[in-house]
Amino acid sequence: MNLLFYLKKRSTYKNGPVTIYLRFTVNGRRAETSMGKSCDPNRWNAQAGRASGTKEDTRVLNSYLDKLQSKAQELHQLMTVGNETVTVETVKNIHESPYSGNDCDKGF
Repeated sequence: MNLLFYLKKRSTYKNGPVTIYLRFTVNGRRAETSMGKSCDPNRWNAQAGRASGTKEDTRVLNSYLDKLQSKAQELHQLMTVGNETVTVETVKNIHESPYSGNDCDKGF
């Protein structure tokens, strides 16, 4: 499973913060979902998939993304060890479930 955090600008974008999306790829199939967070494109490092800078809000955002990535990898490992079929749909459904609440402390 591969994960990529990226900014997704709308066609009507002029300036200001842009929504952060997560794209995950499982067995060659991709899906994406909004993280419910945003970042100014001037402060986004596309190669790292993280915000750049040392301000508190940047550290908090990057910490959130790090935790989310860790939870996703943990989920993938648990599903693999348990011989469960890992698909894009299962990962996306778990991420978007009402119980996850997009909060790293509650689950993926």
